[in-house]
Amino acid sequence: GGGGKLPPPRSLRVSFSGDDGDPQDHIPFGYGSFLALVLLVAKCLVCYCTEDVETAFMSIDLGFLTFLGWLCLFAFRAPSMAALHPFLIELGSAVIMEEMVFSMLLVNKIKPDLDYKVTKDFLVHHVSSAIMGWLALYFCTRALGTGFVAVGVIGTEVTTFLPVAFRESVRSKKISSDKRISAFLGVVFPAAFCWRTYWSSKMWLRLLKVGRSYLATSPVLANQVLWRIGELSVATVVGCNWVWTHRILKGSMKVAMRRSRGQKSDDQYFQKEIE
Repeated sequence: GGGGKLPPPRSLRVSFSGDDGDPQDHIPFGYGSFLALVLLVAKCLVCYCTEDVETAFMSIDLGFLTFLGWLCLFAFRAPSMAALHPFLIELGSAVIMEEMVFSMLLVNKIKPDLDYKVTKDFLVHHVSSAIMGWLALYFCTRALGTGFVAVGVIGTEVTTFLPVAFRESVRSKKISSDKRISAFLGVVFPAAFCWRTYWSSKMWLRLLKVGRSYLATSPVLANQVLWRIGELSVATVVGCNWVWTHRILKGSMKVAMRRSRGQKSDDQYFQKEIE
């Protein structure tokens, strides 16, 4: 109470230690993959117990990926969270694999009459993301800066909820009957994917800079080849974002032009956009 000054707040420091007190600078490998497996089992159980399988598994995915995306953006912005990079990269890579296993192998066995089919862009994006993720995990301790780029790219998953919200608004017909939903999605959906495309492109350019520094150290030939494959996989993911953003902007402009001419976009028009 003598008018002394409080010490300034300290920045967050992340460290891990076992019961014996031995410090570690990372979470052990395998924890992220275990969480992805838990997610897969939980998703299968929920989808088996519900009638609306598509909404169920998409909602589970968006909840998990939205949380993971924001956590990765925090880890990108805070150098003190760099110890989390390998864990977050492993988790994101394992979840991508989990999504492919569920969508391509399990969902139609759980619900045979659903006849769910993965799209070509889904396949290209997820295969490229899996390659990108596992290679990023490999190079995380070999090429300084790889971890920041990887969590930065995973951070774009914060936009995952918007395609699902658009799909559900079409199914419920709120996209054409509720002006508030229509206006919100009409503005936020394209704006978010413009940011997603910009940010992933920025991360790819940053990766090229990291690559120049890494390759200047003359790593073994195998690692040089793997690095180039990683760069190509990130470029493919960025390309998918450009394609999706173009589709969203094109669709939004069509709706805006039709409404400016006094024409309404019926439910069948929006239905085509989600098929």
